Amino acid sequence: MFLSNIWKRALHYKQTPKSYPKINVKDVVLDKPRVGFRKEREPLISQSVTDTLFPNTEIKKRYIEAGKPVPIKYRSNSDAIARRNYEKYQEEVMTGQPHFRVGENKIYFPSGRICLLRPNAKHTPYQAKFLVPKSMNKMDLRDYLWNVYGLRALNVTVQLLHGRFQRDAFAYARYRLPQYKKMTVDMAEPFIWPEVSPELVEQAENDYRNEVKVIELKNGRGSDLLKPIEGFDGMYASPELPDAFVSRKWRKQGETDVQKHTAQVEEKTEKDLVGKFLGL
Repeated sequence: MFLSNIWKRALHYKQTPKSYPKINVKDVVLDKPRVGFRKEREPLISQSVTDTLFPNTEIKKRYIEAGKPVPIKYRSNSDAIARRNYEKYQEEVMTGQPHFRVGENKIYFPSGRICLLRPNAKHTPYQAKFLVPKSMNKMDLRDYLWNVYGLRALNVTVQLLHGRFQRDAFAYARYRLPQYKKMTVDMAEPFIWPEVSPELVEQAENDYRNEVKVIELKNGRGSDLLKPIEGFDGMYASPELPDAFVSRKWRKQGETDVQKHTAQVEEKTEKDLVGKFLGL
């Protein structure tokens, strides 16, 4: 009997819905108010200063006036250093001088290629994006833009992106292209990318279609190689040969007439040379 009860409890260890207590749905409160769970506290003194570039001094002053201890992060002299750097930056911008330490290593013919890319939707007119070599760092790009174009880069951010996967044309193996680096520069003056003319877009699309036709012909097999190419205004079209069909009978007779004519011309030429030599 004892074992049978254990066996029943092992099978029916969960209550069935029939054994649940009967409760009226209207008596159940789903969102029960939690009194005293979240206390309303006064805002911090540091959050009240919002109208200055250097808030540490003002926050420190308000904590002292309120008779409270000043937090550790507001005890430093960082505002004085930031104010001095800001005034120095304004003076260098007004005088047209670089606001950073220019590199001393002179490179007259750089081998790296730097490409200006179109901005994304998240970029502002005061930002420009460049595709740079992986060996270039932030200081190199900042010096390059200043020395070559006179562009003042206020801030530079870097993105090192993975290359795309590419499949080999003659195998099923897949490999990844090398990494590439992008840098975004914050500028002092806005730059808006010029709009592309519709004529240039139409010409590019037409050239793309023509290149596709030429590639399809070169990669074709069998009778596809004999198809005419309509791209590039017939530049790659095969020349049209004249219809010079001659039957075997007329070809043989024509060859005989040509041989006779050639012999007569040579004989006459020899006679004229002999007569000229003899003075006849």
